[in-house]
Amino acid sequence: MKTKIFIYLFAFTALILVFQLVNSSKVVKYQAGIIAEKVARIDTLKVALDKVESKYEDDVYFSLDQNEEAQSFYPDEDPAVIIELVKEKLYESNTIKGDNPLVLYSGAGKKFLINKIKVLNHKWVIADFSDGTDWGEILIEYQIRGGEIKLNVLDQLLYYND
Repeated sequence: MKTKIFIYLFAFTALILVFQLVNSSKVVKYQAGIIAEKVARIDTLKVALDKVESKYEDDVYFSLDQNEEAQSFYPDEDPAVIIELVKEKLYESNTIKGDNPLVLYSGAGKKFLINKIKVLNHKWVIADFSDGTDWGEILIEYQIRGGEIKLNVLDQLLYYND
C-alpha cells in the first residue's frame, strides 16, 4: 500500500513539474516578446529624440540664449533677462491705443497684435503679428542703452487670408 501511495505521489509530482515546465516556458516566451517590443520602442524613441535634438540645435542656432558672441555684447547681463526685457518692450506696443506703432499695416477694423517673439542675437528680433484674420512677420533691430530699449523696424511682411 505504501508503494502505491509513493507511486501516485511520484506521478502527481511529475505531472505538476511537467505543468510548471510548460507554463514557465510560455511565460518566458511571452516576457521575451514583451522585452523585444520594448527594445524596439526604445530604439524608435532614440531615433525620434535624435531628430528632435538636431532640430532643436538648428532652431536655437539663431538665438541669444546660445550665441556666445552675441552675449559678449552684454557681458554683465544674463541673456534671459535681456530677452525678457525686449519681449516686454515689444508686447507693450500691443497695449497702445490705436494701431500698433511697430506694424505698418492697418487691420480690417482690428488691431494687429504681436503674438510670438524670438530674440535672434544682440541686435535683431523677429516677431509674428496678427489681427485674427491676417498675419505677418516683422524684423526689428533693438539697442539697449542706459537701461532703455530702442526699437527700429527693419522690414515686415503680411500674409493675407484669402
